[in-house]
Amino acid sequence: MELAIVLILVFIAWTNETLFPKEEKKKTVDEKLAEAIKDYLKEGFKIRKDP
Repeated sequence: MELAIVLILVFIAWTNETLFPKEEKKKTVDEKLAEAIKDYLKEGFKIRKDP
């Protein structure tokens, strides 16, 4: 009986996550800038590593 209750709770939690995913928080301007700089530097280092 306890196993059935646990399975039902897991199923409910899984369906809630699947059907109603949590919204991602919007990035601030600073976070967008930091991500752009990170991508730019990553590409720059890749170019310099290639002989």
